[in-house]
Order: sequence, then C-alpha cells, then structure tokens
Amino acid sequence: MRTRIVNATLANGLKTSIDIVDGKIAGLSVSGAPDKTYDAGGKYVLPGIIDTHVHFREPGGEQKEDWTTGSHAAAAGGVTTVLDMPNTTPPTIDAGTLEQKRLLAAKSIVNYGFHLGATASNAGEIVKLQGKVAGVKIYVGSSTGSLLVAEDNELRKLFSLPGILWLVHAEDETLIQKNMGALGRVTDPGVHSWIRNWEVAIRAVKRVIALASETGARIHMCHISTKEEMMLIEQAKAERVRVTCEVSPHHLFLDESAYAAHSAFVKVNPPLRTPEDRLALWKGLHHGVIDIIATDHAPHTVQEKHQPYPQAPSGIPEVQTSLPMMLQVIGKKEFTLEWLVDVMCKKPAEIFSLNNKGCIEAGYDADLVVVDMNKRAVVTKDMLLSKCGWSPYEGRKLVGWPVMTFVNGNLVFDNGKINEENKGKETHYE
Repeated sequence: MRTRIVNATLANGLKTSIDIVDGKIAGLSVSGAPDKTYDAGGKYVLPGIIDTHVHFREPGGEQKEDWTTGSHAAAAGGVTTVLDMPNTTPPTIDAGTLEQKRLLAAKSIVNYGFHLGATASNAGEIVKLQGKVAGVKIYVGSSTGSLLVAEDNELRKLFSLPGILWLVHAEDETLIQKNMGALGRVTDPGVHSWIRNWEVAIRAVKRVIALASETGARIHMCHISTKEEMMLIEQAKAERVRVTCEVSPHHLFLDESAYAAHSAFVKVNPPLRTPEDRLALWKGLHHGVIDIIATDHAPHTVQEKHQPYPQAPSGIPEVQTSLPMMLQVIGKKEFTLEWLVDVMCKKPAEIFSLNNKGCIEAGYDADLVVVDMNKRAVVTKDMLLSKCGWSPYEGRKLVGWPVMTFVNGNLVFDNGKINEENKGKETHYE
C-alpha cells in the first residue's frame, strides 16, 4: 500500500509530499495516485525524534511506567524510537534478562532498542551480545538501581573490549559518599546539588576520558550538566579521544533555583546546576560541543517523589515534553529546525548506528512527526500519558507542538489520540 503525506514542509523549508511504502519513505513529490492520504496542512514534517536514553521501568518498576504507557507518552511527544536503559529489576546484564525485556517491549507503539548494563563480571555477556544492543551502560557513580562499576582496574578491563559503545554515567562514587557523610542527616532537597557537586562530575569525567584515551575505547558521556565537563569533553575531542556526549532537557531549562517550587520532584542524578552552567550548556549545544539531546526520562510516582529527602528517588519524566520544550527556542539565537533535527534525529541515529533513521529521504524508515509551530497549549496533568502522571513543566504555556506521529508509516498519534493498532519494531544496528 502507498501512503502519501501531502502539503508537508520539511525543516529546510521545502514544500513537498512524502510517499510511504512498506514502512519506508519511497520518495518526495512522487507522481501517481496513493492508496491513502494524510494532509499535513502546510505544517512542518520532521524525522521522528530518537530518544537514546529512557527508563521505561519494566520489568520491576511497573508502578512508575511500563512499555505501553511509556510508548504512548513518547508517541504524543513526537518520539518514534527509544533506547531503554538497563537499571530495571532485574537489571539487563545478560542474554536472559535482555530477552525478558524484549518480550515486554513488544507492546510498545514506538520503535525500541536496549542498552546492556556493565558489571565487574559480565564481560563475556557483553561480548556475546554485541550487535544486539545499542550500547553498554556503565555507572561509575551510584544512581537508581544496583549497577555500579567504580574501580579503575574494572573500567580498564571493560574499555579494552573492542567494538563497544560505552555509555557512561559519570559521577565519582567516593566523593558522593564523603559528601553525604559530611552533611549527616538533612531533609532539604537543595543539598542534592552539593552532595553531587561539580567536583563529583569533573573527577569522574577526567578518569573516564583518561581511560578511554589509554584504551582507545569509544565512549558516550550521558547527561552532562556542568560547564567544566563540557570543556573537558571539548578538549578530549580535540585530542581525538573517541567521545560524544548528550544533554538532557532538564539541565537546559531548569537550574537549582527550581528546588524552591518543586522540591524533590526535581531531584535528579546528576543534579540541577547553576544558571551559569545552564547557559553554558546551551552554548555548547549550539556550537556542537554537545552532540545530542537525550531525555533521561526517569519517571517515579507522585507518592514516591513526595517522600522527604533523601528517600525521594531521583528522576524526571520528559519523553513527552522534550520536543515541545525544544521547539520554544527555535528562531532564537540561530536555533533552527534543521539544527533541531540534527541533535534530536540525525546525530542520535549516527552515534548509535540506527539503520535508516533520522532523515527524510528515500529508503529511510517512515518515522515522522508533524509539528504545528503555531499551536498554543499549557502543559497540564490531563495531557500527560506517562504512568507517573506529572511533569516539572506543568503550567508552562508552550507554542509549537507535535500533532501527528508516524511510526514505520503508521499513524500512532493524531491530535491527542493514541492509535494502538500497530506496534513498533526492535531497532537494528549497522
């Protein structure tokens, strides 16, 4: 069957139609009659957003999120492909737990892939599963879940494995524990930004970059949050260390002043930083030092987040709001839709070797999002589809929203309505 999206405007301003056959883009402005037509009404049609860092919580955390609710939120946010992190219960660290998650993810309405978790003893599993996962996540500082690889000798052995993309949560565990001990018993969530301060991040980033330089490992630094981390990564790139990095929307739009209004609801690892850090991250993103945007979508229930510090867990849900939030900067300081496609679609596909994704060209997967740059709406609980049911952006009036989302050529989100008839597919890697 041939499907056609008419009256489409691409990110570069080209007005065209997009033909889809068997889940693939068949061409632009193709002649001949289609079997089915969708009218974009002159709105922008972008490649579907690729979110390479989500926590859909299943198995083990289904009270927070599952593959159904997480994928619904993704589709409503224009996200057509997600890569899920391994810190579930049980953690995804071997063939058995990977298969368990694959079976659960089959109910997703967006495309999906997985990262494996690294431990001090699963190098054999990592080698065996190479090519079946997007990357391998290493926590050098503790976060949600039980995964932790903190010793240099353990990291060196892992980094010496060839052909792996290592995703690194870079916080220095020794310094975290020292800072917690120095503070004693506290209930103010604002101290979270001190316990996991800039030095916690810098120490870990320096160690990881040094080990990557020594071993030749290819590393991807997750959720960088400080100006200093960005400077270290920029220097490492200049020295030809094989490093890329991401920033999460909450580190771009929120800073430590948000604790006053949101308390532990904005407790996140790494924590919110200073306004100066936030502005520096924007500059780094604009100039290409930061490669991509990835949400670190990490939902927790309202009841869990209402617990006092430090019992309240770390994490913010963002898979539905990342694109609408990023659309707010388009047209400001040379931020264009083409730039947005680069950091949220094209580069994520390149870094994580996602076949035929991230572009609107013949032969690419028909993962598309129609964006209405004139639509105005306030973020409310009623519109949120994540099971956790809340967002730190509630009450914000945003201009520019995704209105239609296509996954493999199938319409899964249409002006507020989810279509569960078609499911997503597991991603494959070059």
